[in-house]
Amino acid sequence: MDGLFLPLMLALLVGFMFLSFRNNKKRQQAQQQLQAQAVPGARVQLTSGLFGTIVGDEGETVEVEIAPGVVTTWNRLAIRDVITEGADAPAVETEDEDAFRVPDYTEEDAARDAAAEKAAPENAAGEKVADDAPEIAPADTDTKDK
Repeated sequence: MDGLFLPLMLALLVGFMFLSFRNNKKRQQAQQQLQAQAVPGARVQLTSGLFGTIVGDEGETVEVEIAPGVVTTWNRLAIRDVITEGADAPAVETEDEDAFRVPDYTEEDAARDAAAEKAAPENAAGEKVADDAPEIAPADTDTKDK
């Protein structure tokens, strides 16, 4: 039995090393394929979770546009995945000028605000308060024990 133990352990060790090297080789090939797909114009997801489009390639670094007009520089190894067409990636939103438009303050708005201010009740100090604001009594400043 002792003569069989050592060869069996060596066979298991060699088998484990073979599987380990094989998995590493597959992982390296997948990383090389990913880096080959990371060309300007490709949509990518970075390891931080950001999505963007590669706009520049400088060897070890890439320039990624993460929002319209916002370009950041990243190490090429920070690319987690290259997003292909039809994948579940968020769409890039374009700037819409009307999305952030503040409505004009009209004379009608000013008249409504003036009427609301006149109708607002006053507190004990004579200050205007909102209708739903609770009336707060002045604090008792007497600190003597009762």
